Amino acid sequence: MIAVAKKEKIESFELSDFRRKFPATVANLGALPDREMWLKRIWELDERWRQFQSNQSLTDEVLFDEKPPQGLSVEAEFDIIYAGGTLGLLHAATMAKTFNRKVLVFDAHVVGKTHRDWNISDDELQEFVRAGLFTKDELEKSIVNRYKTGFVKFHDANSRIKTPPLFMDKVLDVAIEADILLELAKLKLENSNTDSLIFDNHKFIRAYVQPDKVFVETENVKTSQRKLFAARLFVDATGTNSTASRQINAGKSITHVCPTVGTVAKGFVRGQDVDTVDFSVGEILVSNEDSSDNRQLIWEGFAGNPRKDEYTTYLFFYDNLNSDADKSLLNLFESYFEKLRNYKRQSANWRVLKPVFGYIPSVHHHGWKNVKKTATNRVLLVGDAAGLSSPLTFCGFGSHVRNLRRLTHLTELALKADAVDEKSLSTINAYEPRVAQMSSLAEFMRPQTKSKAGVVNETMNAVMMALSQLDEKVRQDMFKDRISFKLFRQLLKRTATIHPPVFKRMFEHLGVKNSFWWLANIGKAALHERKSKSNSSDSPDDFVSAIEFYERESGKIE
Repeated sequence: MIAVAKKEKIESFELSDFRRKFPATVANLGALPDREMWLKRIWELDERWRQFQSNQSLTDEVLFDEKPPQGLSVEAEFDIIYAGGTLGLLHAATMAKTFNRKVLVFDAHVVGKTHRDWNISDDELQEFVRAGLFTKDELEKSIVNRYKTGFVKFHDANSRIKTPPLFMDKVLDVAIEADILLELAKLKLENSNTDSLIFDNHKFIRAYVQPDKVFVETENVKTSQRKLFAARLFVDATGTNSTASRQINAGKSITHVCPTVGTVAKGFVRGQDVDTVDFSVGEILVSNEDSSDNRQLIWEGFAGNPRKDEYTTYLFFYDNLNSDADKSLLNLFESYFEKLRNYKRQSANWRVLKPVFGYIPSVHHHGWKNVKKTATNRVLLVGDAAGLSSPLTFCGFGSHVRNLRRLTHLTELALKADAVDEKSLSTINAYEPRVAQMSSLAEFMRPQTKSKAGVVNETMNAVMMALSQLDEKVRQDMFKDRISFKLFRQLLKRTATIHPPVFKRMFEHLGVKNSFWWLANIGKAALHERKSKSNSSDSPDDFVSAIEFYERESGKIE
């Protein structure tokens, strides 16, 4: 049994309180014409996270195995209904265009608008083409920059291991303007001749699961009007704080999180120095100080359109869900604006164009299989609601794109076969054994309570030095969640040679039980890899054989 939370009304948004509590954030967002809208969005996300953390054993009950209330009549029926208009829109548009499915996409805000921007590689981006959603020429419309290279650099002033920047090509080297890509997806859906619909300003209330269909209740956030729709399948893509995900997983929908804040801004000083911006180089992971306050803060720097002088910087940290570290986005924004000058120099004309922010979720897999539930009867979780992306790269967009063709194809086959029960739908997710083997590397990115301030940077410098001594393919594969068991084993051996305390730290950090599961996950990835090479690659004819096919072929389609 899981406890059901009483509805808690969030306190009203007051700008005067913001000026007092978060002066740097209010001041730096002050020039935005829609400043209050952005502040309220950040505040709402912060409040939902606060409630989530304070009541992890409680969850709203939003999925019911009963008929919908008699006071509501069904407005329309669809093949699939999607809650969440970002990653969910990409899935929905593919189902409408490629598979001619009638879909409904709704979002509490605006479908096709996001508070993040995205970076990806060209080969990963081609998954959209393979999935039948976009052509190469259409994708080019959303690309605002391509980098010559990118690098990772950890602070080493207090580290016994000194490493230069680790450069790598074809990793997060394509800058995407997310809103343009999502607008293209909206057009694909609207022009699919499937009678599909998009609703802005509608939030998910609850779903009523019946043997032959699922009824989805929504509420207009501006008028409070309730509506009821029916479909064969309901897809929840509402992100980290998905109420359906929490209910399905008895309140334990994620184990780790990456609080992330930043801005798209113009007016940084350009150049090749470490504290200037180079529009031809991506800064994938950069730390410039040791850990403090139970957090190892890490920067990212990605150039947007050079002609518009747009440059995106992020500040974030990796963390366990239940650590003592402050995970408030608003407080992290204050740190961001205070520390930004130590990362990149700003000219007198520097100004924010828009904030970027979010809680990026992760699940560490301590077991023989994916332990997170991503489906129940007629309900499927995708994107950050599923939370199965790599805990090292924390890239829900990249994972979603790499798996889009497989996930949409399997969704189509499930509908054709009417295989929409929990067991069948649970196989339609982005989980991969090699993601589990990376999870404990992400653990090294967060300090323990009793850790020395420099221990995270020193450990990661050892990993980066090991990568520098191996073929560039190893570093590329690691940051794309593609690293094979053979290459991963090489990396571990080289790291242990450079920095012998690394395995001692693993046991101290993870404990005996979790260290065992990490080793078990590595073994499972090796077995999975060996099996995939020995099996044939015949194309699937039905849902069951498709599942087997994609399991065999996972290494070839990522």
